[in-house]
Amino acid sequence: MLYPGSIKPLYEQLKDIIKLNITDGNLKPGEALPGERQLMETYGVSRVTIRQSIGELVNEGFLYRKHGKGTFVAPKRIERPLARLMGVTEELALDGLNVEMKVFKTESQKATPKIRQKLKLAEEEPVFCIARIITVAQEPLSLDYNYFPQSIGQKLLNANLSKDLIYTQLELYGYKISTGKQKISAGKATKEEAKLLQCKLNSPLLVVKRSTYVESGLPIVYSQALYRGDRYEYVIDLQRQPFGLEKNNV
Repeated sequence: MLYPGSIKPLYEQLKDIIKLNITDGNLKPGEALPGERQLMETYGVSRVTIRQSIGELVNEGFLYRKHGKGTFVAPKRIERPLARLMGVTEELALDGLNVEMKVFKTESQKATPKIRQKLKLAEEEPVFCIARIITVAQEPLSLDYNYFPQSIGQKLLNANLSKDLIYTQLELYGYKISTGKQKISAGKATKEEAKLLQCKLNSPLLVVKRSTYVESGLPIVYSQALYRGDRYEYVIDLQRQPFGLEKNNV
């Protein structure tokens, strides 16, 4: 039975219980959720209530469905702080995650006006693109596109781009990375992106665009990372400053 006397709708109560079992580790990522009949018997609710609860948990990214197989606990979302200047794989490696990278593009190409502006390139100067799929626990997490001035990008071809960290390689070549400017927005997976990330067309994506600079202030790489919205999120720690205190300290 659910909580007696609670004013919460039954489907919300059931949602809370399933979410608590997931966060407490009683239901682990990849584990099948009990069938509808078992949930009906355990909690004394209708099939309609169960389907509404499960449907919302799927939409919120706690569960996922496999056609003909059932409903399963989704992989735990990866949380990252915003304040550090690190590459995608550097961030994930810090958590001891099983990170793999697969290169699917290394080529010189004509720079778009936006990329040319971000890298301060001359009008006809080409850009070098390195694009990789980042997987964690054998599940696609992110598409990582990196654009470099041609002369810099060509140097990285000597590295093993399926293993080596791009920022680390740049520093080995003597480029002292110092600052970055990053923008985060929402997006939807295109047909090609959905295929690479193994998600549905128009699935929500977290889009992270970043310009990275060396000590002289010149840009060295412009990157765009597309994260599956159901598997990745950023976390910001906030501190309360009493209203008016900053003004009084001036």
